[in-house]
Amino acid sequence: MATPTCPGCLEREQRNAALERRVAELEALVRDLRARLDTNATNSGTPPSANPPGAPKPVTKQRTGKRRGGQPGHAAHLRRRLPPERVDHVVTFVPEHCQRCCAPLPVGRGPADPEPTWHQVAELPAMAAEVTEYQGHFRTCPGCGAISHAPIPAALKAHSVGPRYAATLAYFAGSHRLSKRGLEEITTDVFDAPLALGTVANLHAEMSAALAPAHAEALRVVREAPAKNVDETSWKLAGQLCWLWVAASGPVAAFLIHAHRGWDALVALLGEDIKGFVCSDRWSAYAKLSPFYRQICWAHLCRDFQKLVDRGGPAARLGKKLQQLGDRVFQAWHLFRGGGCDRRGLQRRLSPEAARLERLLRGGAAARMPRRRPSVPMSGRSSRPCGASW
Repeated sequence: MATPTCPGCLEREQRNAALERRVAELEALVRDLRARLDTNATNSGTPPSANPPGAPKPVTKQRTGKRRGGQPGHAAHLRRRLPPERVDHVVTFVPEHCQRCCAPLPVGRGPADPEPTWHQVAELPAMAAEVTEYQGHFRTCPGCGAISHAPIPAALKAHSVGPRYAATLAYFAGSHRLSKRGLEEITTDVFDAPLALGTVANLHAEMSAALAPAHAEALRVVREAPAKNVDETSWKLAGQLCWLWVAASGPVAAFLIHAHRGWDALVALLGEDIKGFVCSDRWSAYAKLSPFYRQICWAHLCRDFQKLVDRGGPAARLGKKLQQLGDRVFQAWHLFRGGGCDRRGLQRRLSPEAARLERLLRGGAAARMPRRRPSVPMSGRSSRPCGASW
């Protein structure tokens, strides 16, 4: 088409082009705003408690039509019988007469008698704490009249709470998050051995110092672990906003309270030379980690895939393919966890999925879909792609 030479036509063409650009900008803005409005717990990090009214439930279970409770053939979870050394009292019930002919029965057990049935009842003893009072007595010498005193040893006077009592209070505070005032109430209402609020606070400090070596050992284990999961959340310490960091690997989880949420806090948790694979969310503090040793949390990835599906159009088709890929990944993982294959077999199953994931992501990026944050770190043609930590 020839370029118009008429001044009016030229101005109209320029104005139409500007309007088209503006419409495209507004459409992109509308898509972005609608995506934000459609954000919920199934396609983002929004907690279920903050879901908008019309959002779908994070987990929708289909009714099976079966009755509630255990189903036929399931593994029974029976009550565990405590061993004889844990039994303090035994009450026996012995039949005295035969239930058929009423003949008297022997008191002792015969070789043909079956094992007795049993039923164990656990009960707490009286919960009043055992209190020991140490007394330093005075005596007057009958000869010279001098008064002598046997002082209480300083080692005994250093503590007003025994080790088991202190450990129990520390357990309630650390594992069950009881406040200091709550612990103070327990010392009075449960143990009948009241402690002052200041004493409870001092016990906290003493227990923290006693657990310092164990905490250091837990940090060492997770730092040396070949793979660890890391996360952080807000925390109040003496009224100040801090951050509670955790690194978990196998049976060991190490916690660290830090004043910041950035890279310096991550280094304080994992050390200057971070080793092994780190699984995390997308918080910016993790951006400095090597993409070859970082795994984005699969829970976040699955929500991202659902968000693509919710956008519709080409993004939905990509999201469904990614969801199918995720299903295959977890099928292989559950097979490995159930003993159906070894670690090498798991890697053989997941290697093609890692390559397929990279192709899907690169294809989605090339298609210039609406702007999205990257779902996983792109690793190029490395032999250790983003799925290497699988």
